[in-house]
Amino acid sequence: MQSILNTALPFFALIFCGYAAGRLKLLPETAAAGVNTFVFYFALPAFLFGLMSSSPLAEVVNWRFIGAYATTSLLVFALAALGGRLLFGVGRGEAAVQGLAAVLPNTGYMGIPLISAVFGREAAIPIVVGLTLDGILLIPLGIIIIESGKGNAEGLLATALTTLTALTRNPLILSIFAGLAFSATGLDTPTPLTNFLDLLGAAAGPCALFALGATLAGRAGERLGGTAEVSYMTFAKLLVHPAVLWLTATQLFAVDPLWATAALLGAALPIAANVFIVARQYDVYVARTSSAILVSTAVSMASVSALLLLLT
Repeated sequence: MQSILNTALPFFALIFCGYAAGRLKLLPETAAAGVNTFVFYFALPAFLFGLMSSSPLAEVVNWRFIGAYATTSLLVFALAALGGRLLFGVGRGEAAVQGLAAVLPNTGYMGIPLISAVFGREAAIPIVVGLTLDGILLIPLGIIIIESGKGNAEGLLATALTTLTALTRNPLILSIFAGLAFSATGLDTPTPLTNFLDLLGAAAGPCALFALGATLAGRAGERLGGTAEVSYMTFAKLLVHPAVLWLTATQLFAVDPLWATAALLGAALPIAANVFIVARQYDVYVARTSSAILVSTAVSMASVSALLLLLT
């Protein structure tokens, strides 16, 4: 229990500090947006580039893990989307958002700092690989289904191309592949560049957690609706997704224990903000998605702490 307090308490305390700053109006929305900008465009890309550039390419391209992660993501996405249609009678677009909510964890703002703190910097590698697969596989799939649900079948190819083009401009995806490309050269990172990346990347965890808290504070006043649907998405994300990933990684693909454990903790994280971005962009299921992100984040403080207790 002491180890859980030592690890989880400071982690969630940082989120609470950001939340308090937002609720007390010490951090206005414009300032919170600035912190998010710093994290998204500078601190996290620096951390990801430094991590990937210093990791051997053969270690990163772990086909067992990639197979387990992709299989789990597609399976849980399909189950959550179909279950949503059967249980709540939602349309195709709403079901796609439910599927995304079930499989997209808050990796950037919670997963990377938490898993690095618990298992060490190297344990963040499978989480980053998962983040990449989410970006190039799950998000485009969800968007294509949303578009098809709106009757835009003739524009599906254009939608897919637009989505993939947008991903090539995503600073997190860019920094991951840039780091891998540098790793493939076999060159050593120059010391000034290493020091710069370490300095900037070290700010990623604290600032991301603080920004997450401030963002949640901005949504705290929203009226929660659709309790059953919000509970369904929260249950799928916090319980079903990690359980299926653990079984797939350990029983079907025999993934390395450290990678499987890190992936389990990553999958147990709450719903990613990217799901809300997609919902808002296409004006589908926006209120329910926002509520689910808030509720799943609150519940995860207890569920992730309990999981940490089991893992340690």
